[in-house]
Amino acid sequence: MTAIKNVAVVGATGKIGRPIVDRLLSSKLFNVTVLTRDENRRRELPADVTVKGVNYDSIESLESALQGQDALVSAMAFEAIHVQKNLVEAAAKAGVKRMIPSEYGNDLLNPKLADFPIYKPKIAIRQLCEKKVIENPPFSWTTIHNASFLGPDWTLDFIVDVKQRKADIKDGGDVLFCATTYDDIAQAVIGILTHLEETGNRPVRISSVNTTQNELIALAKELGASDGWDITHSRTEDLESEAKRRWAEGDHSEEVIAMFINRAFIGNGWGGYFPVRDNELLGIKGLERDELKAIIKLAMDR
Repeated sequence: MTAIKNVAVVGATGKIGRPIVDRLLSSKLFNVTVLTRDENRRRELPADVTVKGVNYDSIESLESALQGQDALVSAMAFEAIHVQKNLVEAAAKAGVKRMIPSEYGNDLLNPKLADFPIYKPKIAIRQLCEKKVIENPPFSWTTIHNASFLGPDWTLDFIVDVKQRKADIKDGGDVLFCATTYDDIAQAVIGILTHLEETGNRPVRISSVNTTQNELIALAKELGASDGWDITHSRTEDLESEAKRRWAEGDHSEEVIAMFINRAFIGNGWGGYFPVRDNELLGIKGLERDELKAIIKLAMDR
C-alpha cells in the first residue's frame, strides 16, 4: 500500500480531534485538511491547515472535498456518529486508502456489547467500512479502541471525581480497566498511518495506563485528598438492567448512557481491559505512575 501523505480530519476542534490535528502537523509527515460544515471554525485551527466547507448530508459534497486525500480521520462526537455513513460512502468513491471512523472507547468487537443501543450506530459504521473494503479497493479501515478516556477534565470525573472527592465504586472498585489520554489516541493515529499493512481492516487496542477506581482514589489521597470522600457503591450488572429498561421506555438521557458505558468498561470481561495491546507498534509509551499522579493533581487543582 502506498504511503499516506494527505490526511482529512472531521471533528477537528473537539476533545479528540484537536490533539489529532496537532499531532499530524507536528509529525511533519502529512498535509492536513479539515472538513467542516462551519467554515468559521477556521479561526480555531492552526494556520497551516487547509479548511474545506462541506455538506454532511451530501455524498457528492463530501466526495469532492475528499478528492486527493489518502486518509480520512473522523473524530465526530457521539451524537453525530450516524453522519459518518455518507463519509464512508464518499471516502470509498474518492479513492481514500484508509479511514479511521469515530469508534473510540470500548472494544466493540466484544459480542457482549453488540446489544447495547448506544453502540449500534458505531458498529453499523464499521460494518459499512467492511463492506466498502470489498466493493471499493483500495479502501481500508482501522478503528481505535482505547477503553476509558483519561484527562484532568470530566473524563476523569466520570470514573472518580477527585476534585469533589466523590465516586460511585462499581463492582468493588478493583476491576482493572484501560485508560488512554487524548495525546496517546492522537499518537495511535500517527502509528496507523505509518503502519498501514499491520493495521489494515482491524481494530487497534491501546492504553496509556491500566488502573482501577480504588487505585485512583488511593493516589488522590496520597496527593492530599485524604478525607471528606462521598463514596457510594453499585454493581454494573444492575446498572445494565436499569439502563436497558429506561432506554426501552424512551429515556435516552446522559445518565442512562453513562450506565451502559460503565458496564462496558468496568464490567469484568466487557471490553474495558485489553490483555493484548498495540502500543509498541503504534509508538505509544504509556504513563508511569508519577505521570498518572500528575494528571490526578491537575484534576484536583483545576
